[in-house]
Amino acid sequence: MRTSFQGYFTWLIRHRLAVLVGMAALVAIAAAGASRVRIDYTIEQFFPGWGPERETYDRYKASFPKEDAQISLFWKDSRSAGVALYRDLQRAAAAFERAGLDDVQWLGSFAIAEVEEVGGESGLRVHPLIEEEKLSDTYIKDVLSRYRDDDNYRGFLWNSAQGVFAVHGALKPQDMGDDLRRREIEETLAEDLSSLEREGTTFALSGIPVVRSRIPKLLDEDQRLLVSAALILFLAVFFVFFRHIGQVALCLLSVFPAYLCTVGLIGLAGKSITVLTGFIPIIVLVVGGSDIVHLLSRYRQVRLDESDNTTAVVEAFSDLAIPCFYTSLTTAIGFLSLIGTRIAMVMDFGAFTAVAIFLTFGFSMTLLPVLLSFYARKKFDDRGLQAGWIRRAVEAAVAVRARPSRRVVAVFFLVALLGLGLGTRVRTDAYLVDDLKQDTQLIRDLRWIEDEGFGLFQVNLFMEQTGEEPLHHPAALSWMEDFQAYVRDDPVVAGTIALPDYLKSLRRVALGGNREDGTLPSTLEESSQLIFLAELQDADFFTDVYRPLEGEAQVIVMVRDEGSIAMRPFLEKVDRFIERNPPPVGTAVSTGTVKLILNYTDQVLRNFGPSLVIAVILILGVMSHMFRSIRHGLLALIPNFFPLLVLMGVMKVMCFDLKPSTILVFSIAFGIAVDDSIHVLSRFRQAVAAGTSLETALEKTLRDTGPAILMTSLVVSVGFSLLMASRFEVLFLVGFMTTVSAVAAVSACLFAFPSLIALVWGRAERCQPITTGLIVEA
Repeated sequence: MRTSFQGYFTWLIRHRLAVLVGMAALVAIAAAGASRVRIDYTIEQFFPGWGPERETYDRYKASFPKEDAQISLFWKDSRSAGVALYRDLQRAAAAFERAGLDDVQWLGSFAIAEVEEVGGESGLRVHPLIEEEKLSDTYIKDVLSRYRDDDNYRGFLWNSAQGVFAVHGALKPQDMGDDLRRREIEETLAEDLSSLEREGTTFALSGIPVVRSRIPKLLDEDQRLLVSAALILFLAVFFVFFRHIGQVALCLLSVFPAYLCTVGLIGLAGKSITVLTGFIPIIVLVVGGSDIVHLLSRYRQVRLDESDNTTAVVEAFSDLAIPCFYTSLTTAIGFLSLIGTRIAMVMDFGAFTAVAIFLTFGFSMTLLPVLLSFYARKKFDDRGLQAGWIRRAVEAAVAVRARPSRRVVAVFFLVALLGLGLGTRVRTDAYLVDDLKQDTQLIRDLRWIEDEGFGLFQVNLFMEQTGEEPLHHPAALSWMEDFQAYVRDDPVVAGTIALPDYLKSLRRVALGGNREDGTLPSTLEESSQLIFLAELQDADFFTDVYRPLEGEAQVIVMVRDEGSIAMRPFLEKVDRFIERNPPPVGTAVSTGTVKLILNYTDQVLRNFGPSLVIAVILILGVMSHMFRSIRHGLLALIPNFFPLLVLMGVMKVMCFDLKPSTILVFSIAFGIAVDDSIHVLSRFRQAVAAGTSLETALEKTLRDTGPAILMTSLVVSVGFSLLMASRFEVLFLVGFMTTVSAVAAVSACLFAFPSLIALVWGRAERCQPITTGLIVEA
């Protein structure tokens, strides 16, 4: 096997100019393809890609798309309600229309129905809640007082104290899926509204389109800053280690094409850059950099004793080709385990990250040796590789190894057990807008809006007619009303609106009843007449809650983002009501953005455990094949659980909740730990196969692999710790927890793993030479 690699690397160097031309052409093609890849941060990416719940959601959204299209302005004013406040809201509504929004609703446009006598006969007239021609302070206060507690308006046009008022508008259908257009509308609207700001006013622009617009913008800013900073630090750390600007540049040249090709493949697959695949540059930089540390360190060691540079390159890369292949393979398997979540965006992230890791390995084994072959220098400045802290850490690991193995292993076992005990108490909780830190303006606006009594998110009850009886049948209306009463007092509910609210209001007006008369139509004929009269005046009067021709209706339940701990029991409560009290007319099912986001969270958490188990089994199989021994494969796997258990303990101590963003870290942590143990065990087996005694082999292993492992751990820690500066909580958690796992992994591999090897190494293995499997002697 080693001979084959020697022939391969010799061939590469012999044809290095042709290889460079071929690589340049490949990178040019990849760059052309990458430039056409679109960015997509739509919220539907977080939903399960298939299944009955997704089918129901898609069918529902085809009929009632407004929730995901609605942009809302919430205006708090120190002035009492009157003409001055009305004019400011009118200007805000005009700004909505200038921005290109449809169906703008506010005090001066929201339609209500009233009975009016014309020529001695009564008729139903639909008109704005506040009519321009009647405008006065007294008139406005009278209207607001009359409708103050009406569920049709409270929580939509104003809050219960009538201290905050709202203006709503909806994106045009063609703009809903256009990220650039959505961002343009949001930015234009925000700039226009800023001119209305005055002393004594507080307002916030929000809604799902606003969240979709601002999050990508913030993420793009963070990625530009953090990836640039990571690149600078990456190069700085490599320069400190290798003290050679040319070799530092080679590191970058070997890693960058891998990311470029990955983005090109994303485009070829018809995919887009998402919130998660935006992480790939840093992952490629860190994972690729770790392999390059081992490769350059080995190259320098060989070059000291080898006069011919080409021979040194061939020998160094032939020694590490298989270990680096297996570290890439096991890391890729860790990310591929995310495919088990069945969430399209997470699956894409796992698959394309795995591809990027293998592309990084490919370029490291093709481009890097070719570039190194141009060097004529024999001696290098290795002060960075022999830094005092590295020497002290390696000597400490050797000293720990000299102590009784059982005690060392027992200490690490107790730490792992403590982590497991704390980890079992980690709370599972996730919010609907869970990406940003709580102190960002977007999150503060959301919390302020909810505190003022509004709900930006909805749980929707989707009803479909199945027989001859329409959904405005009195029995169906009564059932909807019962459901509204059932959920209205739940702490997460900000308000409800449905067809019964519209018809009760119409009936009260038509019959001249007082404000306390809130009975539903008693017959199908009566409800049909009310619908006919209202639509005669305004064809879109019921569009938000009822489509009689299509036989579809919805009950809108506006909810606060209280986290999955509160939302999950509420959704179970909704489904329990439907199951125990099926509608007398048609069918009903709960759906909407909130439910699918919660299902996404549950599905990721539910499926990750089995996916991780499968990944562990696959990695065990890979390492057993690598070492030609199941026992040695299992031995190499044991220390890799230590970082995961430490992470669980840290999560509990730091009060981090278990959610999709923290789950992703386990895949990264597992892959990093496996890399270190493969290098340690492979070097140890080489030493033993060469006839070295057990203790000498372990000491030699620590001295040979320790510096590179410490350097790669520093590269990982520095690269990922930069993410802690992000405004996104998900990036902060990935940065913090990956840094913790890197420290735990290097501790396990250098301080515990050698003692574990000494403890379990069989007598036969101590006395007899072992087969090297796919690991060749140095």
